[in-house]
Formats: sequence, structure tokens, C-alpha cells
Amino acid sequence: MKFSFSLYFQITILFVLLSIFSVLGAGSLNYLESRKIIIDQFNKSMLDTATIIGSSLSGKADDAAEAIMRLSRHQVLHSADSAEIQRFLQVAVDSSSLFNNIYYFSPEGPLKAAAYADGRDVARYAGENFLAYADQEKTHDVYHDLVHALEARTPVFSAFFKSATGTLMNSFIVPVVSEDGSVVGLLSCGIALDSSFKLLDMMKTLKPHPDGYIALVDVEGKVLLSAGEMPVELVPGRDWASREDKLVSAAGYLQAVISMEKAGLGVCCGVPEAAVAGLLKRLHDSNVLFTLLVGILASLAGIVAAYILVSPLTALVNGLRRLQKDEAAPRLVCRASGEIAEAIAIYHEMREQRQRSSSRHPATSSDPGAK
Repeated sequence: MKFSFSLYFQITILFVLLSIFSVLGAGSLNYLESRKIIIDQFNKSMLDTATIIGSSLSGKADDAAEAIMRLSRHQVLHSADSAEIQRFLQVAVDSSSLFNNIYYFSPEGPLKAAAYADGRDVARYAGENFLAYADQEKTHDVYHDLVHALEARTPVFSAFFKSATGTLMNSFIVPVVSEDGSVVGLLSCGIALDSSFKLLDMMKTLKPHPDGYIALVDVEGKVLLSAGEMPVELVPGRDWASREDKLVSAAGYLQAVISMEKAGLGVCCGVPEAAVAGLLKRLHDSNVLFTLLVGILASLAGIVAAYILVSPLTALVNGLRRLQKDEAAPRLVCRASGEIAEAIAIYHEMREQRQRSSSRHPATSSDPGAK
């Protein structure tokens, strides 16, 4: 048996399929673009967070550098009286929230004076010599910074580090130079960033999610300071700064690692993947619902459009069939344009010709008795 589908059915199916494919394509593109925007916004928020922290750290370091440069120009540091220098340094530490401690070394290495913000007894540091720092792993970098400042006669800003008490610190070393250009001492100032600067409080405020975290890492990938629990699987390795892909996913978290080049640190910002996934799921569900509604409306519009397009053809076919059977054919009043309008015009001409022909040749009677 040969099946034949009407033109209306074929055009309706065509319109519906085109509507479905168009809506699905537009919906998928909209979802992918929206997902990309969400991920880009996440990365941008991480970058903004790193920028805020980096600017704050840089501002703190600049303030400390300016303060210690003023100290280095004080004439009391040229004195041979260690007790007088000790009192001067203690006053400087007590009068400013910038300093955690200040050490003053002679160019030959021995410690001449020291002061701490917590007022501790510095007598236990008597006899300390920075030349001995070279053989100790924890102070090896400090030794090189002191030697560099001494030889180059320029201030040296050290990298951030974590002290033995777990405090995030950095140091600023300034050579004290006499009028004849010789170095008479080295000032080493320690700045505690997460106590005097309330860095940790700021990081907690900037956390991207209540269950997320922000962590500062050094160039070795060690966590220096963290606001929130950072999964062990996401702790960056030594090569974190050279990785191209700074966005990683592990342990149920989505993490971005941003480098702060001036500070020499990295900022790790993480949010639970479920939070982002939940947002994407809501986006997906909304997109599916919207696509479904638009698809239904588009299909209905396609059916109506197919009816409007095919109805003149249907009326034309019915009229031609009546003409073929020598029956009275109606005049078509449906709207049409283009080729369909031309076909209807030809139909009307044929109809009028048939009517004129019928009026000139009326049907003869078939009664045999008529003469």
C-alpha cells in the first residue's frame, strides 16, 4: 500500500522540526554561553580578590619601607652605645603598629641591638651573629638578603615567610650609611602582616563562599596563611606559578590560583563545586523549561503558519476538482500572494470561461417526444 501525505501535513512537520531544532540550538548555545560567563565571573572575582590582597600587602610594605628608611637616617644609629640604640629601637617599635621587631647588626655580623613589639627580653639574643645564619635552613635566605644589602648598599625587601610562631611576616633590610659612604650597620625590620595588619580578617571577609577559603602560598607552594579549610589535594606544588591552567577541580572544590608578582605570593581561592554546580543546575533547568515553552509556542506558530500557507492551495484543489466534474465551482476569496495568487487567478479565468461556455451552449433536452 502506498501512503501519501498531504502538503499541509508535510509543511506542518517541516515547520515543527525547524522550530524544535532552532530552539534546541539556541537553548544549548545560551546555556553554554551562560556557563562560560559564570566561570569567567568566578575567575574575575578571584582575580579581584587577589588584586585587593596584593594592593594591601604592597601598601603595607611601602609604609613599612618608608618608616624604616626614616629610622636609618637617625644619628643615634651611628653611636657606639648599644644601650642607647636599644632604647631608640624599642621606642620606634612601641610607637608604630608596623613593626613586629627590629634588629640592628654591625657590618661585621654581631647583633648590636634588638627590640620586639611584645616587649620580650632581648638579652637572650646577645651574641647573635648574622654570619651564622648562612648555615641554618630557616635563616639562610635572611643571610643572603643581609649580605646583599651590605654589599650593594641598597634596601632589600625580603619575600614573605612564616615565622616559628606561625605568623606571616616579611622583612625590610636597610644599610645605615655614614657621611663618608661607609656602612655602619644593618637595620632589619620584621613586619607581622596577619596581626598588626589584620590580614586574616580581611581574607575571611573576602571569602567567595561561606564554605570556601582563601589561602596565601609562597613560591614553594607552602601555605602561609589561610582563611577557611583548604583541602590537602588542592595545595599547589612548586610549579604552581608556571602552570597555564590556574583553575582546577578536586576534592569537591573549584579553585583558582592567582599570582601576585610584586609580593611574590599566590592567592588560592576556592568554593565548593556543589555551589557552582547548583548554580549551573538551576541555569540548566531554567534553560530547559524556557526551551520547552518556546518550542511549544514555535510549534504552534508553525502549525498556524502551515495552515495559512496551505489553505489557499487546498481551496484551489477543491475548486479544480469541481471544474473537472463539470460542477459549479465557487469563487475563491482566500488571501494569497506570489505563485499561489497567480494559480488562483488562472483558476478564476477557467471558471469564468466554463460559465460563459455553459451559457452559450445550454443543455439539450433528452425527451424523445420533443420535436
